[in-house]
Amino acid sequence: MSRDYPSHPLPAILAAVVRDGRLALVQRDKESPPRRWGLPGGLVELGESPAQAAQREMFEETGIVVQAGPIIDTFDMILRDDRGLVRNHFLILVVECQWLAGDGGAASDACAFGWFDRAAIAGLEHVHDNLPRLADLLLGKTS
Repeated sequence: MSRDYPSHPLPAILAAVVRDGRLALVQRDKESPPRRWGLPGGLVELGESPAQAAQREMFEETGIVVQAGPIIDTFDMILRDDRGLVRNHFLILVVECQWLAGDGGAASDACAFGWFDRAAIAGLEHVHDNLPRLADLLLGKTS
């Protein structure tokens, strides 16, 4: 099924891994500039569980090996075209992951990678809409 104008929401995951008080973030190469920082992730493939998808996406985008844990958040990302038609609809599952191996780097469709603490995330100019809320959930609120 096409990602554009789908007949139903498409399941996607975001893989959230914290190591030494810092969260792994990427900028996606396929996103139009300015590329926003966010959690690694992508579509869940046929026959794949959310945990398997999180482990695969984290490794493909960063080279980091993780053990997937629980789903800690869900939200919809719905984008409409100029006519008001649903162009994209993703049901996003945020999977908390435990770091096992790898320092990380931009791989696959990621053009940049980094480990960020809460203060560094707050200072980023371009972030995905849900990142501040997810950073608070994963790293704790600053206020």
